[in-house]
Amino acid sequence: MTASKKAAELMKEINAAFGKDTMQVASDPHYVVTYLPTGIAPIDDLLQGGLPFGRFVEIFGDYSTLKSYIGYKAIAQCQSQGMIAALIDTEHSFDPEWATQCGVNVKELLIKRPENGEAAMDAAEILIRGKVDLIVFDSVAAALPKAEQEKSLAKDKVQPARLAQLMSLAMRKLTAVNSKTAVLWINQTRINVGVMFGSNEAVPGGKSLPFYASYRIAVRKSGQLTEEVQRTVIKDGKPTKTTVKRKTGQLITATLEKSKLSKPHEAIQFTFDFSTASVDEWSYIANKCLDAGVLTIDKGSWFECNNPKVKYRGRTAREALTTEYLKAILKDSESSGKTAPASKRVVSRSAASSKPVVQKSTQTQVRGASKKTVRIVRPSTKSKTR
Repeated sequence: MTASKKAAELMKEINAAFGKDTMQVASDPHYVVTYLPTGIAPIDDLLQGGLPFGRFVEIFGDYSTLKSYIGYKAIAQCQSQGMIAALIDTEHSFDPEWATQCGVNVKELLIKRPENGEAAMDAAEILIRGKVDLIVFDSVAAALPKAEQEKSLAKDKVQPARLAQLMSLAMRKLTAVNSKTAVLWINQTRINVGVMFGSNEAVPGGKSLPFYASYRIAVRKSGQLTEEVQRTVIKDGKPTKTTVKRKTGQLITATLEKSKLSKPHEAIQFTFDFSTASVDEWSYIANKCLDAGVLTIDKGSWFECNNPKVKYRGRTAREALTTEYLKAILKDSESSGKTAPASKRVVSRSAASSKPVVQKSTQTQVRGASKKTVRIVRPSTKSKTR
């Protein structure tokens, strides 16, 4: 008798004794991982599809590194596919107006503002048991354990590691009941005082969430884009024109610190454009096309597409080589197995920018692709469904 027949007979015997589907084979479609796109091309590229259903993803970083923005965009993407999303707002920072600008339908969004961490975890368990498609937990660091809530800061001593204990219990409970829901945990970073060697960066909540998470993404500021503008100031009682630098964009580096589903320790860099209040996906996809060799920069500001052989310049390049078109030619290149050495990088360019100045990053050298101002093209996101 072959091994496969022995396994089938053993599975049949176990299911007969303990109930249907007690034991399954690993090739069962139930175990195929499906993804919910976040709607942000760089993050979806880093995660190779988006947030995995039935699993946990932790994203952590400093303030103003787009953590909540990524959560809102994921909610909007979830709703656009006719699925149900929920937000557990332990920070009490939800803004309906900003969420609406990110594409969220606030009339269909389930939201919970818990008084303490235990209530937040109970709400998450109810939502998971209710087969909600996406839960965004914002944030772990703001989850207040009940043991701390009942203490007086002036009179009582608070026992340490209460949040870590809460998260350890919550991870076991939520993992046991979760088979369908994608959970995005947003976390903050802290500094360990007195660390002399190595990284002094720490994440609240202990070690349980990093162990249970299928993905851990660290987001960090890695530079900025500026432009020179003319301002009039009063000097010695007289109006005087002067040149100042205005910040027009923020460079963000996202690093895949842990992955159970793909190759870990990958890093990407993208730009958040202040003029459009969105991630500059065009530049990110254009960079990938340049690296793949399907798009080249010829004579400064000219873009040359190799298939078909067409040249575009400045504003025309943005209008003709849309994000979706760049994605299509990149996909064709990857399917054909073509590779090419890394080329120049494209920087974010806002509609009001003229001469952006880019700070060099340790991850990527970012260079200007055109001296002309170009229009940001807001792409329509093609998403994967289950």
